[in-house]
Amino acid sequence: MRVAVIGAGAGGLAAGYALAKRGHGVTVYEKSEESLGGLAGSQTLAGAVVDKFYHHIFTSDAEIISLIDEVGLSDKLVWKNAKNGIYSGGRAHPFTTPADLMRFTELSLPGRLRTGLTVLRAKSVRDYSRLENVSARDWLIRNAGRESYAKLWRPLLDSKFGDDADGVGGVWIWNKFKLRGSTRRGLGAESLGYLRGGFGALYGRLADIILARGGRFLFSEVTSVGAANGGGVSVTAGGERAEYEKVLFTASPSELCRIARLSPEYAERARALKYKANVCVTLVTKRRLSDYYWLTVAQPGAPFVVFIEHSNLFPDPSFGGRGYIFLSRYLDPGDALFRAADGEIADAFLNYLGVIFPDFTPGDADAYRVLRAEYAQPVVGLRHSARILPFETTLNGLYIASMSQIYPEDRGQNYALISGRAAADAVCSGI
Repeated sequence: MRVAVIGAGAGGLAAGYALAKRGHGVTVYEKSEESLGGLAGSQTLAGAVVDKFYHHIFTSDAEIISLIDEVGLSDKLVWKNAKNGIYSGGRAHPFTTPADLMRFTELSLPGRLRTGLTVLRAKSVRDYSRLENVSARDWLIRNAGRESYAKLWRPLLDSKFGDDADGVGGVWIWNKFKLRGSTRRGLGAESLGYLRGGFGALYGRLADIILARGGRFLFSEVTSVGAANGGGVSVTAGGERAEYEKVLFTASPSELCRIARLSPEYAERARALKYKANVCVTLVTKRRLSDYYWLTVAQPGAPFVVFIEHSNLFPDPSFGGRGYIFLSRYLDPGDALFRAADGEIADAFLNYLGVIFPDFTPGDADAYRVLRAEYAQPVVGLRHSARILPFETTLNGLYIASMSQIYPEDRGQNYALISGRAAADAVCSGI
C-alpha cells in the first residue's frame, strides 16, 4: 500500500515507522529538513545540540522508553532526579518534595495541607469521566480551597491558557497531578529522563529506518489534499501532485481544514478545537543562574511561565560550563507578543529574568534563539471526550492524528508516539 504521512513530528514519524515496518511504501511530507521531529526536534546553539523546545520524559512513559530501546539508543538515555521550584511572592521556593510544599509559606498551613491532600486524591482517581463536567477552577477551589487557587493555581492557569483559563476542564489538571506523581519515588524527587544530544536523535533514527525500508521524505509544504481520480487521496506539495491509497495528516485539525475539502459539519467541529501558541527562548549564559532544573513562575504579570535550566539536570561536555536555559510562554496566536520581533521578545524575557535572579544582566547571555509554535497546547475544555475527532475524516482514505486527540492525556512525546502508532493501525484496518 502507498501511504503518505503529512508532518514529520513525533506522531508522524512514529506512524511512518510503524507503516514502513509492515512493508508499506511510505512518503513523509514536511515543510523543511530543519523541521524533522517537529516540536521535539533539535537545534544547534553556541556549539551544542539541544532540543528546540524543552523536553524530558517520565519513568511511566513506557512507549518512548521501549521505542528508544528498539531503535538502539538506550545507551544515550539518562535519568536524573530533578530539583524543582516555584517563583511566587517575589522569590523562588523549593517545590520538589511534599516536604517542600509544607514549607511553602505563601500559603497558610491549612492551605498547604489541603493542597497536598488534593494532589494525593487526584493520584487515586481512576475514572476521570466524573471530572469531565467540572472545570479545573471549580475542582481546585472545591478541593484545595480559594487561597490555594488564588495564590498558586490561578496564576499558572492564566499563564498557560489566558482568557480560556476558566473553561479548562478538571480532567486536564487531574492528569497533571497524576503524571507528575507517577515518576516520583516515594516522597523523594522526580526522576526524569533525557537523550544525550537531544531527543532529535530519536526522530533522526526513525527517519533513517523509514528510508532504509524504502520510504522517502519530501521537504515541501503541502498545499492541498483531495480525492484522487481513480480512488485514494491526492497530495500536492511544491506544485507536484501525487496519489496514494491512504494519507495520514499529523498537524492541527484547523490546518487540515485549510488544505482539504471536508464536509461542512466536520470542518466546523475541527475548527472548534482551540490551541494555544508558544514562544520559547533558548538562552546560553556564561554561568549557572540557579541550582533548579524547573522553576514554575506563578507570578502575575510575568512574561514567561517557566524557567528550565536544562544544564543543571542534563549537563553535556559541549556546554563548556555554560548555562543552557529555556524560557517559555503560552499565548494566543493573535497575541502581539507572538508576532513581535525576536529582539523584543528576548528583551522582555531577559529583563524579567533579572527580576527573578538579580545578579543576572542581559550581558551575561552568550547567545539566544527565539522559536515559535502556533499549535503548541490544545485547550482541553469541559466534556472534551465528546469533541475528539476520530482518526478517519469525511474524505475517504484521509486520516488525522493530532494533539487534540490525545485524551485524557495531555500533549507529550510519549502520547504522540502512542497516537501515531494507533493511527497507523487505523490506516491499515480493512486491508
